[in-house]
Amino acid sequence: TAKKIDFKKLSFPGIAITGVTGGVIGSFIGGIIPIVVMALAGAMIGNVVWALGGQRFFVLITIGIFLGSALAIYITGMEAALLGAGTGGAIGGFVSVNLNMLRPRDRE
Repeated sequence: TAKKIDFKKLSFPGIAITGVTGGVIGSFIGGIIPIVVMALAGAMIGNVVWALGGQRFFVLITIGIFLGSALAIYITGMEAALLGAGTGGAIGGFVSVNLNMLRPRDRE
């Protein structure tokens, strides 16, 4: 029988998303050491958030990144793609947090 993959325990997507984000932030600082340090810090944060159940959070951030960069490219061109991706990712995170807060919970 095939093994079922438990995506709540497999935190690679969270590590990849925030690790790449950290690496990009490190590239703005300049040099290879800031890139590596920020990528590792981002990967650790992504691992923790994913393990705590932040899958919806990462999905909405990724959707925001793609929509934000696409909109920025459409409006002004490639030079604004990175700014649009960052802004879209932030808005995706805000939407995710607000949806989580508005979700009804069981009252026991």
